Formats: sequence, C-alpha cells, structure tokens
Amino acid sequence: MPAKSTKLRSTAEVPGLDRYLAAVRDENPFASNRVTEPSPYDVDVASIHADAFDRLVSLASEAMRARTGIGVALLGGAGIGKSHLLSRLYRWASETGPGGGPRACYVYLHNILADPDRLPRYLLKYVVSRLSNGGQGPLSRTPLFGFLDRAIRHALGVSGITVDRIEDQLQLAVDAYLSHFVRSAEIRPTFVTLLQFWRFARPDRADDPRRRLLAGAALAWLSGDEVDPGLAAQLGLAVDEQEPVMLADDEQVKSVLHALAELARVSEQPLVLCIDQFENLDPEKVTPFCRFLHAMLDRVSNLLVITCGVKQTLLAYREDFVIPEAAWDRIADRVVELHRLKRSEARQILEARLERFLEPFLELESVRLRVQSDTLFPLSREWLENRFGDGLEFKAREVLNWARDAWEEGRETIAAIGGTAGIERVVRPVHSPARDETTPDIDALIDAAVDRKIEEHVALLRLQPGSLPPDAGNLAGLVESLLACCKGDGRPYTFRGLDRLKKKNGRLPAFDLMVLERRNSDGREVRTGLTFVTNVGRSATESMRRMLEVDPAPEHRLLATDEERRPLKVGAQGSEYYRELERLDPGKFEHLKLDFEQYARLDALQNVIGMARSGDLEIEASRGTIQSVTEAEVVASHHRRDRFREHPLLRPLLTEDPAVPSRIVPPSIAFDETRVRQYIMAQLAWRMGSTAEALARGFAEEIPEPKPLVEAVWKAFKEIGGRMHAEGLIHATPHDTDLFLLLRK
Repeated sequence: MPAKSTKLRSTAEVPGLDRYLAAVRDENPFASNRVTEPSPYDVDVASIHADAFDRLVSLASEAMRARTGIGVALLGGAGIGKSHLLSRLYRWASETGPGGGPRACYVYLHNILADPDRLPRYLLKYVVSRLSNGGQGPLSRTPLFGFLDRAIRHALGVSGITVDRIEDQLQLAVDAYLSHFVRSAEIRPTFVTLLQFWRFARPDRADDPRRRLLAGAALAWLSGDEVDPGLAAQLGLAVDEQEPVMLADDEQVKSVLHALAELARVSEQPLVLCIDQFENLDPEKVTPFCRFLHAMLDRVSNLLVITCGVKQTLLAYREDFVIPEAAWDRIADRVVELHRLKRSEARQILEARLERFLEPFLELESVRLRVQSDTLFPLSREWLENRFGDGLEFKAREVLNWARDAWEEGRETIAAIGGTAGIERVVRPVHSPARDETTPDIDALIDAAVDRKIEEHVALLRLQPGSLPPDAGNLAGLVESLLACCKGDGRPYTFRGLDRLKKKNGRLPAFDLMVLERRNSDGREVRTGLTFVTNVGRSATESMRRMLEVDPAPEHRLLATDEERRPLKVGAQGSEYYRELERLDPGKFEHLKLDFEQYARLDALQNVIGMARSGDLEIEASRGTIQSVTEAEVVASHHRRDRFREHPLLRPLLTEDPAVPSRIVPPSIAFDETRVRQYIMAQLAWRMGSTAEALARGFAEEIPEPKPLVEAVWKAFKEIGGRMHAEGLIHATPHDTDLFLLLRK
C-alpha cells in the first residue's frame, strides 16, 4: 500500500459522514479480483507469498551479479495470486536502485499470437516497444533512453573523461561508448543503432521532426522491422544498393536482446522478462518458443526469464514433450510454486483493501471507533468466519469475491436506509447468500461478462499502447486463431477453412492466410488471400508484387495494414503495384485499413478466450455462487453476440453480406475540460481512489438544470481521465467498463 500521508487536515477539510456513505454506495474496494497489468498502485500484503517474492528478487540479483541467464517457472492454480506477485515484482523493480535508475528493467507480456517462426522477432519487438513506450511521447523520457544515457556516462567514466555536459562533448561520448561496448564486428550494428537512437532522441532538439524520424527508424531496426535504405545509411547501417535493411535472423534478434541486457547491467539493473499466462500459447507455438528462450538464456547474460502459468497445464506440456526436456531444464531451472492462502492471510487481503478505502474517513469518530473494534469494518470478523466455515486454505480470488458480494449487499442496505442509520446496518452484511429461486439466464450472464472484459482490455491497450506493437505476424496470428473458432457445420458463416501459408524453397508466399468460403447463393467455393503489412518500403512493395503476380490468383485479395500507426508507405514501384491491384475487377481487391481501436478489439476477442482458458473468467450464476466460464462458452458467446462478424477485418472472411453500418455513437457533450480536470484532482486529493463513473455522477449533480445524462458525463470523464493518465497526472486502471483513478505518488 502507498505510504500514509502525514498532512493534517483542518476541521473544514474532514470529509463528512455523507461523503463516507456516498463512497460506500459508489465504490467497491473488492470489485477487481485479478491483475490485468502490473501497476504501482495495487493493494498488496507483503507477507503473502513473501518467500516466493524474495526468491524472485534474489534470482534477479543473481542474474546480474553472476552475469548469467536464469529461467524460472512460476506455477500455481488459477486465482492463486501469480499475476499479483508479478505486479509486486514490478513495483520492486520500479523502486530507485543503486545506479540511480530503477532496481530492474521489467518487461511483462502475455497473449502472444505471432506465428511460430516469428515468435522471437515479436518478443524482441514487444520488449523494444515497452522500453520505448511504443514510440509515443518524448523519447528522452523512455527507459531505453535512460539506459543509453547512463551507459554513455559510464563509458566516459571508465575512460577517465570528465565532462560537465555531454551535449558539449558528443564526439568524446560517442568514442568512449563504442570503445567500451563494441567488442566484435557482429555486435557493432546493434550498439551503433542504439547510440543513434540516443543521439536523435536527445531532448535538446526533440522538436526537430527529422531527428524524430531517425530515432523512430532506429527503433524500427532494433524491433526487427525493415528500415528504408536512405534512413538506414544515415543511421550508419550497411546498405546493399536500394534494399531495405533489417535483422537477418534469430541470431541477430538475440544480439539485440543481449545488448539491451548489457546496457541494463551497466545501469545496475537485471533484465527481468515475465511471460504471464504461458499456457495460453498454442501448443504448436510452445515448442519453438521454448527452444528460443533456451537459446536466449544460454546467450544473454544479466537476464531473468519468468514463465508463469497454471501448474497442471505446464507440467502436462513437459510430460508430453510439448516443452522439450532440454528447454524445460533451462527455462524452469528454478521453480517457484504458489499455494493457497491460510485463513489469516485471506483476512489480511481484505483488511488491506479496507484500510486504503477507509483512510480518508478515519478522522470521523463514528468510522474510526468501528475500525478499532473490527478491522474488517464495514464487513465484520463474524461475517468472514462464517464464510470460512471449516475451510483451512483458500484462493485469493474466491475470498475477494465473497467480500465483493457482501459489499454489494451492504450498500444496497444503506442506499435503502440512508442517513446516519446506514452506518450501523452496513456493519452486518448478510451472513449467507439469500436463496435465489429464479433460474438464472447463464448465457446472458456470460455475454455480459465477456462484453465487460472486452471493453476492459481495449481500455488497457489504450492506456498502454506499447503493449500491442504493430506487427504483421501478430495480426495474422490473431485472425488465424479467431477464424479457427468459426469453422464447423451449423455456423451462420460462409467460412469453411484456412491455411497459414509458409515459405517454399526460400520464397515467401503471396499471402499470409488463404481463406476458403462457400457461397450461399450457388454453393461455389471461393478463396480469399489475406496479406498483412506493417513494414514499409521495399518489403511492402514486394508484398504487393506477390499479391499482384500470384498464379493462380484467388477470387479475392485482401491487404490489411495498421493504418493509424504503420500506414502503407512505398516508393514509385510500390505505388504502381498498388494502382494495378486497384484496377482489378470490382471485388477482386480490397485494402482494409485498421485503426488502433480495431486492432485492439481483435486482441481483446482473443484475450478473453485466453482468460477463460486460464480459469480467470467467472460469473455469479446466482447470488453467492461463483462459476468459472470455459473457453468453449466464451467462443459460443462470441457467436451468439455476432462479435466475429461485427469486426471489419473478420466480416469479409465470414460472410457475403455487405459491411455492417458503423454504430451511431451519440456525440460527446462538450464539457469545460479544465473544470473536469480540476474536479478530478480535487476529488482524488481526499479519496484514496475513485471510479470515473462515481466522479462523473458527483460532477453531474453539481451541473445546474437541465442536467446531462450521467452516461454522457461518464464517457467524457473516461476520455479525459485517459489523457491525464498519459500525461502522468493520475494513474488509471481499467476495470470492466470503467476506469479506477488514483493520484500518482
């Protein structure tokens, strides 16, 4: 938990009882029962899984001290607290270390869907994207720039050179850096390109668009993407005539990861790579990915790789040799296993969340006295003992679910009673769930839960765009996985199957996917070739040439690009190929231009399937009865709600019907953004946190008649809250369809 403020409030600043009751009605400190992304603001109990945490910290230090690569398997059942522990490790890594920067360079990833032969390159792209904040915002404030700046200063110190300002002695800094780090010709291009990123991302000339372009080109090369030969030459990379320049193979991918780990070591930081929900990898991808991790651990020093997953699944992969024995011995050289919580530990989790929620109200005597007599107020010890029953060990998630439901019952009570009497009644929430004689509509409950988790994941990606880098292989993997859910008789689709096309005799195929459909009108089978392009220049040009010249040609040719972040950019020849494709007969060629939201929704559709696979998706089938949602039930929900055909990239592969008209989004009501920001900051100054919906409701009440709908105010608060998060003013965490907002420390 964050350190408590010692600032004394005046009598006028003490929140009144009405504020307390409103907070109980508006907030539920137990609403979130899982970690979707490491956060500096998760409520944490350091004593829970303390031995496992200390073990991970010790191994990270060992990897740096011994200059070696260490693989760790973090195992446990669903809902046991694995992701929460990784979030605690993230907070440890973010603390200031002896080198002046963070204690560790921490990279967290899950939901990896690139095709098997591109997994190493996608892993690298993801690492570089996270270390560069997705290339968004000031590049000089990214972890990668910080690494390089400290490395250059270190190299100067080793050389015995003292400078007041590096900007005044750039050549000395460059010479010292290259002399210290470049020990072989093979590694030189990587360290030179890293240096070029530092040079062009420096804050003293950050407003120069040409420098920004070159810094972006350096990031592209380090990510494994192609770089235009003209830009590559300016970065000091070897250029072969007019061919684009990129990392040639997995060995060069490892060389970049090796360089990043070496820079982290100079900053006295181990490179910690956490791969969560490892069991969500398709089995055909597990084997090559584990072999790459094995090779990387052998090659890269100062590296801790944590593969985290459900114990039963990962051990089954090992026994069935899906994970090769030699690779398992390396990536699971150390095993850390988490166990269920004891009764006292489960109570501490609830107490910690209540402590954060109640802190702003402890100056109210009526609240403080009750907390002193019962640390589970406004729940109660009696309530928890009743829920424990005869049990001795519990999953963290189930205990949080109990508290969530009890809180809902309690706030329903005070909403009905109101006033000061409500504080007495909420002390004693219902001890056991009331029997619900109605038969729940399980499908409707599942549909609603899946909708909420899709929106939550999209919101998370908006807040953390670096966690979804533009990548053709990942896009192809998403589409392949989602279309595979649509195969089979009885589905309302024309889709019948697909092939993932591979190289033949060293030559790239014309398409990434070949989709087979059967027309409803005449039963004729038609083929659609789908190509994904997120590179630029020569690579994109060649992709279009192959699409144009393919023989025999499929009935339809689709080109999909990440238009918002990686729009199609080609030279004169590529432009001519594109025009020739456009001149094909109507319906023969289509360019699908995805914006970030559409890309994120593809990822979200697959992510919620992975949640169910990992046992992380649940519904309350009836009051007090929690039921896990299976992978098959999520897929059935996608079909039932027509989520596949709603997506503009999947629709032309699933149906002959015309595109669905875009949903009419009601126009946003214009609010004075300055006033909204001031209101958010003022409310968070006395609360330990609040949802955007609760803040919007309070704001709407202050607006004179005619009052706007709370939904319109809520939408604006989420949009403005997201911008404030990006600016570093507050921290936003998605939960279902809402954002939980906190002041940053």
